[in-house]
Amino acid sequence: MNSFYSNEELRDLGLKSYGNDVRISRFARFYAPEKISIGNNVRIDDFCILSGEITIGSHVHVSAYVALYGSMGIILGDYSGISAHSIVYSAMDDFSGNYLVGPIHPEHTTNVQGGVVRIGRFVQLGTNVVVFPCIEIGEGAVVGACSLVTKSVEEWSVNYGIPAVKHKARSRNLLSFVKD
Repeated sequence: MNSFYSNEELRDLGLKSYGNDVRISRFARFYAPEKISIGNNVRIDDFCILSGEITIGSHVHVSAYVALYGSMGIILGDYSGISAHSIVYSAMDDFSGNYLVGPIHPEHTTNVQGGVVRIGRFVQLGTNVVVFPCIEIGEGAVVGACSLVTKSVEEWSVNYGIPAVKHKARSRNLLSFVKD
């Protein structure tokens, strides 16, 4: 037995859909798997949490300890990747003090807000990146390690910091390796 689910075990996870050559660690956790779609040639490593409405394209790597909280939707484009210990939130509590915080309280006492996070094709998030709700990370963009993404990110740019800001353009040479 290896550390990834077999094809038979993948069927038993109850995913909405999944493609060919999907490798998911037996130590990854899925909440509402019936809302999760996964493309071809995808690898999800140990200790990841995937929860809610999540669509993962093809040729995607999700590294260990990544959390994707997709209650309001997360879309990962083809050839994207998320490095270890990163977190993507599609919804967030209101911390103003006007409401209670957390899922243990009745809905009428909280003020959870958010929206879809769209991570474009050829995007790479470095280790320990945090992405807030309602964000679009444009095709080919990179977000460097330990960054906080609070605003949408321009295509083919290199970004980092707290909050993440553009520092320079990113090369498109990697497109020469893609056949589709």
